Amino acid sequence: MNKFLKFVFSMQTMGVLIILFAFSIGIATFIENDFGTPAAKALVYNALWFEIMLSIIVANLIANIIKYKLYKREKWSVFLFHAAFIIIFIGSAVTRYIGYEGNMHIREGQTSNQITSSESFIDVILEKNGKHIRESEQIAFTTVTETKYNEELAIGDSKVEINLKTFIPNAKTTLMQSAGGAPVLEMVSVGNSGMSGMLNFTMEYNGMRVLGNQMLAFGNNSNSKAIVFDYTDSLRMKSPVPVQEISMMGGNPIAMEANEWHVVSSQKLYDTGDIKLVIKNFYPSAVFKYMQGEDENAPSILVFDVKKDNTHKELIVKGQNNYVGDANTVSFGDVNVSIAYGSKIIDLPFSIKLNDFQLERYPGSNSPSSFASEVTLYDTEKSLEKDYRIYMNNILKHNGFRFFQASYDTDEKGTILSVNHDYWGMMTTYFGYAIMMLGMAWSLFNKNSRFKLLGKQSRKIKTLTVLACLIGSGIFSASAQDFKLVPLKQAKNFGEIIVQDKGGRFEPMNTLASDVIRKITKKGSFHGYPSEQIFLSMVTNPQEWQRVPIIKVGDKQLANELGISGKYASFMDFLTDQSQYKLSKKVQDSYSKKPVHRTKYDKEIILVDERVNISYMVFTGDFLKIFPNPNDNLGEWLAPTTEINFTGADSLFIKKSVIMLGQALYKNDLSDADNYITGIKQYQKKFGSEVMPSEGRQKIEILYYDINIFKRLFPYYLAIGFFLVIFLIVHILKPAFPIRWIVRIAIVVLAAGFILHTGGLAARWYISGHAPWSNGFETMTFIAWGCLLAGFIFAKISDLALAATAILAGLALFVAHLSWMSPEVTNLVPVLKSYWLTIHVAIITSSYSFLALATILGLINLILFSLQNKDNKNRLKVNINNLTRISEMTMTIGLYFLTIGTFLGGIWANESWGRYWGWDPKETWALVSILVYSFVLHMRFIPGLKSIYTFNIASVWCYSTILMTYFGVNYYLAGMHSYAKGDPVPIPIWVYYSIAIVLALSLMAYYNYKKYNIESKEIEA
Repeated sequence: MNKFLKFVFSMQTMGVLIILFAFSIGIATFIENDFGTPAAKALVYNALWFEIMLSIIVANLIANIIKYKLYKREKWSVFLFHAAFIIIFIGSAVTRYIGYEGNMHIREGQTSNQITSSESFIDVILEKNGKHIRESEQIAFTTVTETKYNEELAIGDSKVEINLKTFIPNAKTTLMQSAGGAPVLEMVSVGNSGMSGMLNFTMEYNGMRVLGNQMLAFGNNSNSKAIVFDYTDSLRMKSPVPVQEISMMGGNPIAMEANEWHVVSSQKLYDTGDIKLVIKNFYPSAVFKYMQGEDENAPSILVFDVKKDNTHKELIVKGQNNYVGDANTVSFGDVNVSIAYGSKIIDLPFSIKLNDFQLERYPGSNSPSSFASEVTLYDTEKSLEKDYRIYMNNILKHNGFRFFQASYDTDEKGTILSVNHDYWGMMTTYFGYAIMMLGMAWSLFNKNSRFKLLGKQSRKIKTLTVLACLIGSGIFSASAQDFKLVPLKQAKNFGEIIVQDKGGRFEPMNTLASDVIRKITKKGSFHGYPSEQIFLSMVTNPQEWQRVPIIKVGDKQLANELGISGKYASFMDFLTDQSQYKLSKKVQDSYSKKPVHRTKYDKEIILVDERVNISYMVFTGDFLKIFPNPNDNLGEWLAPTTEINFTGADSLFIKKSVIMLGQALYKNDLSDADNYITGIKQYQKKFGSEVMPSEGRQKIEILYYDINIFKRLFPYYLAIGFFLVIFLIVHILKPAFPIRWIVRIAIVVLAAGFILHTGGLAARWYISGHAPWSNGFETMTFIAWGCLLAGFIFAKISDLALAATAILAGLALFVAHLSWMSPEVTNLVPVLKSYWLTIHVAIITSSYSFLALATILGLINLILFSLQNKDNKNRLKVNINNLTRISEMTMTIGLYFLTIGTFLGGIWANESWGRYWGWDPKETWALVSILVYSFVLHMRFIPGLKSIYTFNIASVWCYSTILMTYFGVNYYLAGMHSYAKGDPVPIPIWVYYSIAIVLALSLMAYYNYKKYNIESKEIEA
């Protein structure tokens, strides 16, 4: 038993469990993507084996806290954040088993004290002689597991057995002729009273239906006011009111007397005056068949076998998640059995009234800026009546319940509130978060911590290293073309005009021109001319510029088909002699394919089509939303092409000013041109000053786009990092080679770049009004900044740190400027309008920078291993050991930041949509990364994995989890963080090449490591 316990609570077992934990939740994200959330919960998150694994991990952690005496005073910092994970586990268990969630739907003016559960239940009610018993069981159906439901219930002396036979998700219902069936009518009705629209429905024999103020019956019915259908040898109808039969083929109506039987048939209309009925089909003998459909909003079908004594009856129930199901009933004499499937209603001890729902949009756009519910809380027990405003990131808290603004009705007259009841689970978890952050921060400064010990050891040895890194870049140049350009002065002046973009954001024309020309040409300028000069030339002289090769075509086959030479085509190259669009059929074919099946040619067709359409909008002036509506200055601004519903001088100015500007420029009457531009600016100030950005913000934005600092910086970062490494190589081979002044110059230049980089981020923050890390481009630029910051932090310990981070910063900025990254400044979606965006994303992206530095240091060490020989092995070994210490330090900081940032994201999620952890793919993969890096940092306690080579190779390969978290989730998995996810795209070919290169390097390094290295023992902490 002692050996077994020792094995269970060993670090080896902990390591295996951590990797198993990471692997299982990573696989769960793909299960969820392919088979749905219920499947992921059933197979992983809610599975018994998963709970047992987590329990063993916690028990192992407790045992190792005792084994390594982390409770001692000098280790309190480490004890805190290890103990925090135990507390967080307890909090999550409380949330799992005690807390619950639901939704409250309220229409304006209505009051509700009920929520519908987010979980689904099978609800059974037995009724006998006025007595009832009820049984509810939570149940989750999946497409990959078989869910069983078998219950035996008793009421009085009667016993009923209920067995679930079949579950059909998103069922599609069809009628089929069958000899053992019953008569069925398929009908369509249109009502004049108490009904809305056209209704398709079916009626089974001996069934009834109420339509508006009229009752329909099929079969025997004693109600004298019902319209009755019956079937003997033919289908007949009897109505309490006169009916007119109208043939669909035309002709005069036929009168049908009241209270008399009349033969009826399909494809004829029967008008009672109150409703109109059409018999679509009549089946003398038919059965309903159910099969799984493709409509995800369609209800599911549950087929039960209900047995009392020796009598079996089939009961079919419809229902779905997030909706309260309607019960169906079957009778056995005096016992009635009712079954429903779906959400259940939960009564609250207080009520909420929706006074007003408010939806704000960005001016001139359908994009929501924010939405809010003005409510009144009524709690009679506490004699409380209080008004609240619920909106995204601003919740209502009362009596242990939390209400979040989740969604709204399409008519904007009702709200959907997400409701969470998990006070103790949340508070326990938050307490765990707090001491975790405290412990991690403390351990960075605790003189007895592992981090401090590594720092002391690293300062004892001078760091030298080697890196082979080749960065290829193409510099394009083009000869001048013969085309007419507007003067630069007028173009710059025009660039100061404010324009409203497609998302409703107000920005200088300079910004719009930069974005548009970059999309058309795939360059920041064209033939060396600034974007606003090209843009204004296209606007004012479209006939000539439609013949200028300006639209980028990157595929040779497509270029040949268009009949162009080179990589640029004119707008007219895409039109036939009959002015037909040449790519029309090709675009349709390309879009009809899923992205994963699109060829390189298909992708280029789609991209070129977008550029052609953007060019067309420039030529027609559709982009020029530069005129505030004098009747609605807070709404959509107007372009010269906009249909205007008012007259007078303002309408004439809107229609003619840009045309007159173009004519003045064509005649080279620059004074007149300046007057028209000034007139547009004055018009904007007169009618649009309330929504226009301040003059200071306008100037900063123009300067930001003119300088384009991030694009200018990345070649310098790469060059400095590359050459600094070259000189370090020479210094390693020839120690007499002077390196001191080269390093100092590199530090000064990089420091200047870092200051400019910081200024660029600050400018973007000021321009956009939010922290500059809300999209891919912004986070990559911030990661680059974080990389340089990490380099300066460790520059005192190692010259290599700065060289490596310069290369990383350059690569990050290079990626930020790839074609699939958008540098546009955009408005925020409502959920991102929170101070948590600043805190959570800043910490997370900073962690990526430190972990990237650990990766690049590990890669350098693999290269050093590969270059070892009998002459230099000792010299290189010194450098490898020291770089490994630095790598471990940066990895420790990165892991701390990643962990803190992830759990702060949980707090943000709880403030936004009511749950601090929901196994969303993004947060799940962040946890995978935390687990993997935790394993790497604990490998020194595991025999067989504590070598310096193992640590370095792990530091390289484990960054793939970060890449999956940052890139892979967005492209291959759906979730709350994927605000614009489409179908998955193919994995780029360079990924396979990169894996092959790193694998080859790893094997070469391993060969030399085994040949030349003997591990040295280090002091543990």
